[in-house]
Amino acid sequence: MTPTPHDALVRAIFGQPSCAAEELRVVLPPEVAGELRLDPLAPVDGAFIDAALDESNADLLFTVALRCDDGRRAYVLLEHQSTHDERMAWRLLEYQMRIWERHRADHPHDAVVPPILVELLHHGPRPWPAATRFDAVLGLDAPVRSAFGARLLDFEYVLDDLATQDDAALLARDRSAVVKVALLALRNSRSHPRLHELIAAEFPRHRAEPLAPAAEPALQRLARHVLETDEASPVVIRTALAAALRPETRSPAMPTAANVLRAEGRLEARREDLIELLRARFGAVDEATRARIEVADEETLKACMRRVIVAPTLAAVFEA
Repeated sequence: MTPTPHDALVRAIFGQPSCAAEELRVVLPPEVAGELRLDPLAPVDGAFIDAALDESNADLLFTVALRCDDGRRAYVLLEHQSTHDERMAWRLLEYQMRIWERHRADHPHDAVVPPILVELLHHGPRPWPAATRFDAVLGLDAPVRSAFGARLLDFEYVLDDLATQDDAALLARDRSAVVKVALLALRNSRSHPRLHELIAAEFPRHRAEPLAPAAEPALQRLARHVLETDEASPVVIRTALAAALRPETRSPAMPTAANVLRAEGRLEARREDLIELLRARFGAVDEATRARIEVADEETLKACMRRVIVAPTLAAVFEA
């Protein structure tokens, strides 16, 4: 499955434990959040959850300590969706079973398994239409469901539906600027005719907020998301975003956000140049190779561009 710009943005933002914790504090019911120690969340490789997903868009999985101080932890699964999937509750049940199966394999002597909290971040154009409880897929009428009661398997997932919230509501949330603007981009990337102007107009409102170290990769991915989804020219987009972000810096040791965006522009150009060189030397460039180039850093791209001249095969270009 080829990752979308939305997959990559969600992973770049909410793959960072601090940003995921911000999201959970907002969307979890207070009585649930009160039982968790959200600082820090511990990331877990969730690639095993769905074999159809690759590393770039696999589900986000964390563990979190419970406040009961007995050493127990819970799992938190963050799933995102832009289209309606009537089988979502069924999919989430399958994902939870795989998490428990992996946990039992890793901890064969545990008599119990950790609880799992599931959040669905929906950023499609229309409100999420499906019920958030699993028992809805059973198709039972109210009297039968009531009669069966707790004998039926059931769970409820937490829904953060961006389609039911306007921009002002998202920006009013108690979150960092980077997280709020990323959610703004997710909500508007399919409908706003000039997304870069919307994003560029918002960042100056948050200039007083220091940029945390985790913000740098998030800003890079946010810029690329706008470049990939906005129809304006890349030069116009980068110029607008860089100008809006120029004053934002925390210390001389941290590059300004504008410089981060310019650096991302250079990386994008190198990726495009490498793809052109590969196409000229070896013909059509497949999706797997493009995905590999997409995540490569600048030094890797430079090395590949040097090797493409003499490499006998496409695979040899990527051999260090």
